[in-house]
Amino acid sequence: MAVSAMVLGMGCTSVMAESDDGKITIGWAMAYYDHPVYQLLMQGANEVAEGLDNCELIFADGKNDATTQASQIDNFIAQDVDAIILTAAVSDPMLPSVKKINDAGIPLIVVDRRLQKQGQNVTWDCYVTWDMVLSGTQGAEQTIEALGGPGNAKGKVVVVEGTAGAGSTIDRGGAYYSKLEEEKGIEVIYKVDGDFDRTKGMEVTETILQRYPNKGDFDVIYYMNDEMALGGLQAIEAAGRQGEFTVISVDGEKEALDAVRDGKINYEVMFKPDEQAVAVNIAYELAKGETVDYDNIEYKGTPIEVTETDDGFTWVRPTCYKIDSSNCNEPEYAGW
Repeated sequence: MAVSAMVLGMGCTSVMAESDDGKITIGWAMAYYDHPVYQLLMQGANEVAEGLDNCELIFADGKNDATTQASQIDNFIAQDVDAIILTAAVSDPMLPSVKKINDAGIPLIVVDRRLQKQGQNVTWDCYVTWDMVLSGTQGAEQTIEALGGPGNAKGKVVVVEGTAGAGSTIDRGGAYYSKLEEEKGIEVIYKVDGDFDRTKGMEVTETILQRYPNKGDFDVIYYMNDEMALGGLQAIEAAGRQGEFTVISVDGEKEALDAVRDGKINYEVMFKPDEQAVAVNIAYELAKGETVDYDNIEYKGTPIEVTETDDGFTWVRPTCYKIDSSNCNEPEYAGW
């Protein structure tokens, strides 16, 4: 089938569900479109949908705004879609929409950004998201290595965080700070929100460099995604501050991996975002009333691990990898 689209109000790119007998319509409320992770993920999801019998996949651009996303989910429910996939712009404000999905009896898959129930009577069928906690832990391990190694690490760290309240910021940041706390010689001296955005990453890095104008004022700058890091590199290079501190990032964009190969980014944690497109297969099976075989989840021949979250949800979990100068030239780490 062909996945077609038209532009509707509230920033929603969608189509009206057709009435063909047996058609499975899946609505995906995406946090926002203008990020390479989500562009690659949507491309992979479209490919998955095209390989399924009589499946229609509908995307809605949340514009990184919870109110916009809530309206789009209302549209999906009104269209009587067969399943909904949610990549939440911000976690907690989406819980009333989750409740509406539950009340409508529509299967729900949460992708990329985790939600917390916050004591509310809401649920979803599973998560499909790479391990944000592991990525934060690995970033902290790289920070510790850069500052002298476990038990000996010493230095000052600046962190450029992602969008405040986003599940990825909460999970990755929580794991990062928790791991650093094991090293008494490491101090996080400054945190700032870069909103997972390249321009914002550049702007906040300019502020950091002005706040700490001297070599040695800090030792590591950790970015919670590559877009912010790539913007930050522009500010670092413009200020002539290259080499004064270690730069660490996460995601695995090819441009960022090229920066590792060029010595501009020192450490990287990589994942493959299109692997999360297996959410379409799961949503399709749930919409048809079938039992999902979580023991045999794979994406383009790559097996995907399935485990359970600490709050009891099934977790389909693509993995991530630590990259530095020792392995950045290996073909599997070329970047996406």
